Amino acid sequence: MSKWILIGGAGFTGLKIAQDLIDRKIPFSKIVIADLKEALTKVTLNVTKVSCDISNDILPQFEEGDIIIHLAARQYHLKIPYRNKLSWFRSVNVIGTKNVINSCLKNKVKGLVFFSTDMVYGLPNFIPVTTNHPKKPIGPYGKSKLEAEEVCYSARKKGLPITILRPRLIMGKGRLGIMEKLFTSIYKGIPVPLIGNGKNCYQMVSVGDCSEAAILAAEKEFPNYELNLGSEIGPDVKSLLNSLIKKVNSKSILMPIPSSLIKIILGIFEKIGFPILHKEQYKIADKNYIVDISDTYSKIGWKPKLSDKDMIIAAYNYWKNIK
Repeated sequence: MSKWILIGGAGFTGLKIAQDLIDRKIPFSKIVIADLKEALTKVTLNVTKVSCDISNDILPQFEEGDIIIHLAARQYHLKIPYRNKLSWFRSVNVIGTKNVINSCLKNKVKGLVFFSTDMVYGLPNFIPVTTNHPKKPIGPYGKSKLEAEEVCYSARKKGLPITILRPRLIMGKGRLGIMEKLFTSIYKGIPVPLIGNGKNCYQMVSVGDCSEAAILAAEKEFPNYELNLGSEIGPDVKSLLNSLIKKVNSKSILMPIPSSLIKIILGIFEKIGFPILHKEQYKIADKNYIVDISDTYSKIGWKPKLSDKDMIIAAYNYWKNIK
């Protein structure tokens, strides 16, 4: 009997996928969450839990017909070494991905869904950003993910079907990371700085919609495509944040800061090892950044269900209740 194996499944998105599979009444024995031992301690779902470390080729046993969802990655919310950033990202995002794919090929699994990122595109040359947009990642995370995608392309040629998903900023209940600073400011009622005038659309995608895309890709037999994940086009950043501030009765005000000035300041902090935001985050913060999701609908029948406004309010309320 084939299994759903979620590599990096103890994370934000992995746990949502596991819960959705349970809700669809997939037998519990068929769902395996594989992650670092310390990450597994927070998993309370009634599923099989297996310790793994993909960077060191410590993986669960794959079997013929298994469905693999690969979410494991080093990201910016983790503690990043001041030097050798690219090597640090590559050890999991590239080398780890090679290890996962080699095991997939060796054991003839049914297919793989690989979570990449929109950061492989870099600064947008045109809007909406299609999947064939030039790939010029700005920083080490995007560069490592683009290299991991190249590993996927090679594996496709060897017969492994792989769907690559490129989500925008994933949002939902339990989402912290970059959003925690924003939520803290709004909760305390202090001014919220904006990079630029806030008239650009940024776009996000809900964790539930990401889960749905992964499950649909597996159900569609892992079509060999790269697919963007994002919400329907919503309000600009200024309007979005003002709606959140109003909804939660905060006294915060938005404080636009000229992009050129604040980016210089953020760059200095990053260079000295105390980043407020990373280059891949602040370089696009004032840009219109909308990914084209039409291929995702045509290839796997996926459409986003939640708007940017709905998901950021839900994320804030959840954060407020658990902080």
